[in-house]
Amino acid sequence: MLEVVESQQPTMWPEADFAEREPEPSPANRPIKREARLKPVDRNQLLLRTVDVDKLVERDHLVRAMRELTGRLDLGDFTANVESVEGMAGRPAYASRLLISLWVCTSSIFSSW
Repeated sequence: MLEVVESQQPTMWPEADFAEREPEPSPANRPIKREARLKPVDRNQLLLRTVDVDKLVERDHLVRAMRELTGRLDLGDFTANVESVEGMAGRPAYASRLLISLWVCTSSIFSSW
């Protein structure tokens, strides 16, 4: 075992007092005064209710066909470069099926103008 010997070298701060002191409380035990982060109240909100989006769309609407089509596609190449992954910090990415459906539906709507 190595024996620890007090150094004879001059210190950087010769006037500093390195005597034994009471340890300061750790940051985890120290009370910290923090400002509360609150979601603001939106007094202009008209209605808050549960909505079944599926019932808002007609049975023969184009978006239902798009959902069926994109549900059958292999979209592995689209998700291969997504950097938002499980177990890591950050927001999740939008689903590729949703983005492709949105792109196809909007492009077909605007192409008819």
